[in-house]
Amino acid sequence: MLQRWLDDPDIEEVMVVAGADVWVAGRGQMTRVARVTPADAAHCIEVISRSAGRRVDVLAPVLDARFEDGSRACVVLPPISLGGPTISIRKFTGRIPPLASFGDERCTEALRRLVVDHSNIVVAGATSSGKTTLVSSAASRFDPTERIVCAEDTAEIRCDHPHVVRLQTRPASVEGHGEVTLGDLVRTSLRLRPDRLIVGEVRGREALDMLLALSSGHRGCWSTVHATSAHAAIDRLASLVAREAPQWGLDAATRLVRDSIDAVVHLVRDASGHRRVAEILATGTGDRPRSHLVFTP
Repeated sequence: MLQRWLDDPDIEEVMVVAGADVWVAGRGQMTRVARVTPADAAHCIEVISRSAGRRVDVLAPVLDARFEDGSRACVVLPPISLGGPTISIRKFTGRIPPLASFGDERCTEALRRLVVDHSNIVVAGATSSGKTTLVSSAASRFDPTERIVCAEDTAEIRCDHPHVVRLQTRPASVEGHGEVTLGDLVRTSLRLRPDRLIVGEVRGREALDMLLALSSGHRGCWSTVHATSAHAAIDRLASLVAREAPQWGLDAATRLVRDSIDAVVHLVRDASGHRRVAEILATGTGDRPRSHLVFTP
């Protein structure tokens, strides 16, 4: 039903809204292209669920799935999705862009230096701003003798590297047992002797687990977070720590973030659909300023 748009190389994402309207995104534009029947929408959801090996029903109305080709789907059913089921499929391009695609020569050199120096980096930005893509590009520049451990909710990060251990979370069973969270995976990663740790989107308890690991000496970690600027990314990580572990307090959590993270790379997506680095902010420690811009266009 949706295959003709999924096969179009110019389309990046295919969406079904309220079980009827089909929208596609590509080249910086969003366009409504067709309508589908409720039966077609239900069949598409069944195919996604079966392919992912995960359930989606009234008791579990939200499904995040990853296909074998790397594409990602999200399904939300009523009554969570008002008006009808919502489907969003983000296509996998298969190509890891070079660091140079995110900015000019100064930007490329700044990113390359962050990789070479084994800096601990948070990549921030809005949805579809290129956070995962940039981490994939950076990981492809890691030394081939290094061991990478990558922990994610849904496997999206691609590593063109010979030694990668990939870990993915698991939801609880129908009986409420067997859940494996991203925080669990971060703690497990530290026992797997990583030279490089990659943590997918940070949005909960795993923020504290990751920051404690980095503050204890782990180097070369890359992670992502939703934020509107580099400074906002620091504030968001601190608020996650304070929320999940109130005994820290916001001030102590902010100090932990600044002591653990070397720099924040903020990405934006412009009107033409191009993803680029808007700023790189170094947090700084010791006798250096607490934060200073390493790069801005």
